[in-house]
Amino acid sequence: MVRVIEYTDPVEHCPGYLVYDGTDCRLAAGGCRMQAGLTVDTLHTLSSRMTLKQRVLGINVDGAKCGIAYDPNGPQRLPVLRRFVEFLQDELRTRFSMGCDMGTRFDELERIAAALGIGSVKVAVRRAQQISDEEFRARMGLLDAPVGALTVGQRRAGHALAYAALAAAPGPRTGQLTVSLQGFGNLGRACALALLEEGVRITAVADEYGCLVDPRGLDIGHMLSIDQRRPVPSLLGSALRLPAEALFDLPADVLVLAGGQDAIAPEQAALLPVPTVAVGANCGLDDTAEQLLTDRGVVVVPDFIGGIGGSASMEALFGPVRTPEPQEVLGTIAAMMRELVGDVLTGARDQGVAPRRVARDIAAAAVVRPQERPYGFSPYREVRRPRGNRAAAAATTAQRTERGTR
Repeated sequence: MVRVIEYTDPVEHCPGYLVYDGTDCRLAAGGCRMQAGLTVDTLHTLSSRMTLKQRVLGINVDGAKCGIAYDPNGPQRLPVLRRFVEFLQDELRTRFSMGCDMGTRFDELERIAAALGIGSVKVAVRRAQQISDEEFRARMGLLDAPVGALTVGQRRAGHALAYAALAAAPGPRTGQLTVSLQGFGNLGRACALALLEEGVRITAVADEYGCLVDPRGLDIGHMLSIDQRRPVPSLLGSALRLPAEALFDLPADVLVLAGGQDAIAPEQAALLPVPTVAVGANCGLDDTAEQLLTDRGVVVVPDFIGGIGGSASMEALFGPVRTPEPQEVLGTIAAMMRELVGDVLTGARDQGVAPRRVARDIAAAAVVRPQERPYGFSPYREVRRPRGNRAAAAATTAQRTERGTR
C-alpha cells in the first residue's frame, strides 16, 4: 500500500513529499531529491523502482523516495533542505532510511541530521536491524573510509554499476574491453574508477557540455583528479572534443549510462553501434528506446539493476555477522553484481525474453519476511548458486501467475 506524507516549506512555500511504496517491512529506503518542479507522481515512480531494487536482492526493505520541489542551485537551498529533513525527523528515527539523490549529497544530509540531533539519516537501520549504537556507528563509519581515490560511500553506487557493466560485457573478446561513459558526476566518476582498476579502456566520456574521445583510452586517472564541477570537455587537453550526442555514434563493447533521464533518443537507439548498455541513472532509458535496443539484439541492463548499488551496499555493510573491512564492502558489492547480472542475463537467454522481464520476475518471486531484520538474508551475498536458479524460479512463478489470470 502506498503512503504519501505531504509538506510545504513555511518560507519558500515549495511542496515536498515522502512516498512509501509499501508499509509492510520494518524499514523503507530511498533517496532525497531536490528538483525544481518535482511532483509526487515522479516520487511515486522512483519509490516503486526502489522496491524493485530491494526485492531483486531479496532484502526485507520497502521502497521509498522523498523530495522537495526547489531548484538545487537556488539561494535558499540549504535552509530549505534543512527544514525538510527536520520535518521528516520522526520518520527518520523510526522507519525511513534516507540516501541522496539528484540535487543532494549524502555528506550534507548527514551533517544536517547530526545538527538536528537525529544522528544520521540512516538511524532507522539501527532500530530495524536491532543492533547497538556502537555497532551502527562502526558500520556506517565504513562509508567514510578511503579506498583508492574515493571513499566507500562515494564509490558504492558507481562500483555496482561498473561491475554490472563488466558482468554484461560481450565475450569472448580479442583485446581490452572498451567502454563509453555518459555522465561524469558522482555515479559516473565512481564507475570510471572501478573500471580503471579492472583494466578497462574507457574510450569516450560525455556530459551535457560535450564529449571527450580517445580510441587508445582516455586518461581517466587524470580526469578523476580534477574538480568534478568542471565540464568534461575541459578535463583533458589531448583528447578529441565532440558534441555530447556524438557519444551515441561511437563504437564500444559497452555503453554505460550514468547521468540523467531518457539519455538516448529513439532515433539514436535505432542506430547505436554498441552490443551492451548498462543503465545506472534512474529512468536512464525510456521504454521506447529500451525496446528498440532489445529488438535489435542489444543487451540492456535496466536501471533498477545497474543502479542498485545503494541497496546492495547496505546489505554488504549490515548483512555480515561481523563488521567488514572497507575493501570487503566493495568486494561484496562486486560479487553480488556479478551473480545478479549473471542470473538475469542467463534467464533472458534461456527464456528468450528481455533482461528487464527476468529481473522483474526475480523481484516478484522474492520471499519477503516483513518481521525479520532488513539485512542479512540476500541470496546474492550469502551463497553462490548454480547460474540461473533464481531466474528459473522466477520464470516458474511468472508462468503460474500468467496461467492464473487467463
